[in-house]
Amino acid sequence: RAQVRRAEALGHLERTAARQGWKTHRAASAEDAVSYVVGLATERGARLVVRSDHEVFRRVPVEAALRGRGTQVVTVAANHSNSRGQLREQMAQADIGITGVDYAIAETGTCVLVPRQGVSRVVSLLPPVHVAIVEPHQVYETLDDLFALRRMAFLEGEGDMGSYLSLISGPSRTGDIEQTIVIGVHGPTEVHMVILNETA
Repeated sequence: RAQVRRAEALGHLERTAARQGWKTHRAASAEDAVSYVVGLATERGARLVVRSDHEVFRRVPVEAALRGRGTQVVTVAANHSNSRGQLREQMAQADIGITGVDYAIAETGTCVLVPRQGVSRVVSLLPPVHVAIVEPHQVYETLDDLFALRRMAFLEGEGDMGSYLSLISGPSRTGDIEQTIVIGVHGPTEVHMVILNETA
């Protein structure tokens, strides 16, 4: 079902994500996705970017392009020489955090991260700007689909299931202060979803 309805789900994800506060971009190619990220970094005057070690970065080489414009890029998995505290401090100082995703849910405009070696939810939480790069095969229609997939992976013994999932449905919000919605108190004030097309 997901494969047959993927094109429809991609459009649904883009619309729902925009309503949730994501700044969405449909990238026609990997080069277009890189160009978007570099343009954002230039616009924000980003000097330090942190990124996860998702597989998508083998196909969307944002790191080389960012370094080419003089931006320092820290990759989570590449920092074996840094202590956990040093790495967290770099994440806190970063201007932009970039991640891939493990799933994206069209009905809620949600990106899902499964924390593991090289994938830390902190990359999406501490920098003031978060960019998530979504590939078409990661898009599913509903949260029920997500939970069914996770149950199936568990039953089939596919790797480490982890202790939690990180679900991101727009910029950080809180209503704790006089029941008024405030953006960016517990996470990024700005989130960008770059959605690759089927042919990218």
